[in-house]
Amino acid sequence: MKIKNSILTLLLFFTLVPVLVFGLFSIYETNQTIDEMAEKNLKAVSQNQIMNIQKFCGDRREEMEMVANYSLTQDAIRYSLGESDDPVDQEYVNNVLKERKKYGTYVASVSILDKNFHVVGSSESYDISEISELKYVDERFHTGDFIIGDSYERETDDGLKKIVPAYIGVFWNDNLIGYIAEELDTAYFDQLRLNMDSLAEGTFYLLDGNYAIITAGTTTQKESLSGFTSSQKDREDFQKAWDAIDHEENPQGEVRYHYQGMSYITYYSNVECTDWGVRITENLSAQKKSANNYSFLMAFAVAFVTFGVLITQNIMTKRLLAPIEKIMDTFTRIKTEQDYSLRIPVESKDEMGKLSAGINELLAYIEDEDIQEKQRQRHLRELAELDPLTGIKNKKAIEQSVLSMVQQAAENDGQVVIGFLDIDDFRDYNTNFGHQEGDAVIQFVAGVLQRELKGFVGRNGGDEFVFGYAGDLDKSEIETVISRILKELNENYISPRTKKLMPVPCSIGIVSARGDSLDYANLVQKADEAMYRAKEAGKNTFYIIEL
Repeated sequence: MKIKNSILTLLLFFTLVPVLVFGLFSIYETNQTIDEMAEKNLKAVSQNQIMNIQKFCGDRREEMEMVANYSLTQDAIRYSLGESDDPVDQEYVNNVLKERKKYGTYVASVSILDKNFHVVGSSESYDISEISELKYVDERFHTGDFIIGDSYERETDDGLKKIVPAYIGVFWNDNLIGYIAEELDTAYFDQLRLNMDSLAEGTFYLLDGNYAIITAGTTTQKESLSGFTSSQKDREDFQKAWDAIDHEENPQGEVRYHYQGMSYITYYSNVECTDWGVRITENLSAQKKSANNYSFLMAFAVAFVTFGVLITQNIMTKRLLAPIEKIMDTFTRIKTEQDYSLRIPVESKDEMGKLSAGINELLAYIEDEDIQEKQRQRHLRELAELDPLTGIKNKKAIEQSVLSMVQQAAENDGQVVIGFLDIDDFRDYNTNFGHQEGDAVIQFVAGVLQRELKGFVGRNGGDEFVFGYAGDLDKSEIETVISRILKELNENYISPRTKKLMPVPCSIGIVSARGDSLDYANLVQKADEAMYRAKEAGKNTFYIIEL
């Protein structure tokens, strides 16, 4: 019995000890691999968030450059500086900026300034002689280069907002003549933080050049933190590691430190064209909880199943180490190729399979963000305000122009003139000569109205046009202009089909009003009524209603 016990003891010793040693070594290597994988995953997510911020800044730069290159913008600034004698319709400039704001992503306001910092146009209310605060801020904003400044709060037309300013120069013949200024709502960055659903116990900080918080918090805190979550004393280990970095040489990198007995890592980066800094902090100890639990179960199983060494090792190799290597290989390829369409092969339904599937969902989300951004930009382009046939305002733009003109004139006790034009018997053109002839007639009428009328001109739909003007005009002046238009419509149209002159008779209704009588709905109704009175009077004439 003693020999049997000795042999059993020897067998257990020479099987259990090697198995335990081998198992513990394998668990250690596995934990190291999982740690590396978790850190790479976090780094990829952090870099993507930094890329999203920089992409947002880049998109704003492209949008502002587009406005800076508008001939309308340059003409308005040159007229403000006295370098051009051609006046620009101020109301139209403001309306264009309001449209830019409406379709801009998280844009609180858009303004045009001349080089003397006078406000030339804005999506918000302003005084003609108003001087922008840009004149008194950092000299870097005066170079014309694109730059985004520090955050502040102010009462906008849409309420109290926390915003950051963005500036870019407007050039004429390579000379700086003014600026485009946007105020960007920091709610965009709050939303960006809330979409980071991969952090375990991490915190996202976006700081401006004064180290003030633009947005901060976890992925579940809808309201941004107003201060740091720990005291200066608590951050001593972090501050020591942070101060040891040459940030000029290393504007982007990582900091590792300990806080309350746990390991943390902070990925940081500067943001191009700003003084901002991004800090994404994660609790590595929290990331490793699932790995530690799994390691304990593995050690317990190895200690009690001594005779299953080969089977256990085979399972560990196939189900754990091999999937981890595939995950690491995929991360390496993503980092090298910057291709978020790559996916990790999911070959099982165990923990590693779920982990692979979860990482694939994260990669799909990152890829989808880029696709959605492109779709949003395409949608904005489709919402153009011009009529595709004539190039003048469409119905939606007409309504906005009339409403804005009437509201401003009512506030200033000014005069407005609104007119409706309808081509008489327009159906005959399509019926007798074809739709191409009808389109040519519509384009001819639009061209005549654009040449002869001040203010705005738009196509309301079909063969109906609307025009409007804010300014002092007596009835005789209106009659002179409208008579000239009718004369040109009846004498100057050459049919593209026959190459012969063909009259284009039209009925025009005009309403003129001032001050207290200005009511949007009533004016539109009266203009339409005047047009029908012109038709009742025999067509090819006009009728004026003065309120």
